[in-house]
Amino acid sequence: MDSAPNWLTADGSTRDHGLRRRSVSVRWFVCLLVMGSFVAGCTGSQTARRSADEWYDLGQTQLARKRYTKAEEAFSKFLEQYPQDRRRPEALLGLAEALYADERYEEAKFQYRRFLELYPTHAEADKAQFNIAMSAFHRMKTIDRDQTTTHEALQEFQRLVQAYPRSQYVDAAREKIAACRERLAAYELYVGRFYYRQEAYPSAIGRFAGLLRMYPEVSFADEVLFLLGEAYRRNDEPQQAANSFDTLVRRFPDSRYANQARARLASLR
Repeated sequence: MDSAPNWLTADGSTRDHGLRRRSVSVRWFVCLLVMGSFVAGCTGSQTARRSADEWYDLGQTQLARKRYTKAEEAFSKFLEQYPQDRRRPEALLGLAEALYADERYEEAKFQYRRFLELYPTHAEADKAQFNIAMSAFHRMKTIDRDQTTTHEALQEFQRLVQAYPRSQYVDAAREKIAACRERLAAYELYVGRFYYRQEAYPSAIGRFAGLLRMYPEVSFADEVLFLLGEAYRRNDEPQQAANSFDTLVRRFPDSRYANQARARLASLR
């Protein structure tokens, strides 16, 4: 009988010493990979878990350097890992400021509101309110678009003036209030002109008259008065037209519309 092949043992089994050695080597390699991953994970965790001072200082440094994404990350880590730290208000404000400076206004507004809800008496609460308003102001649309954000900005600036009358931001807020009102009035004028061009005079009259009632101080009130008079005149309401032209001449005698208004008055009389 031929001798057994060298890959068989004396008892007929198929165990091969070379295969066993390779199997052991593979298992050791896998173990080393797992251990390496575990050590790397631990090292990464240790890196991410910085001290409160490290995260806070890093956030302030990155914010000063205008590295807003890195500042946001540092302040977020601080807030997440150290919820009881006494510097939490400043870190939350820093997070909001990083988002605001990065022109991520919706996210910034959310964090400023969160700050005010948690720390309404903080020394910088007025600053947070001002930047909430500015977050809407920066998102205002042109006069041919929806003015929801303009209304929002106006309300937020008014809230600052009412809630913090001695704030250093009050004067700036009042200027922005005037700008918001001018924008809303310009939108009404835009819509009124559209109706006027379409010869929908009652709708135009409604827009022009409403504009003057709501925003009498706007810089283009003389133009609105003239268009209102014209809309009344074309709608066969001569007395109302005369009233509008007369008001224009009295209030704005040097207006570029004044001479036309005087001519309309003469024709109506």
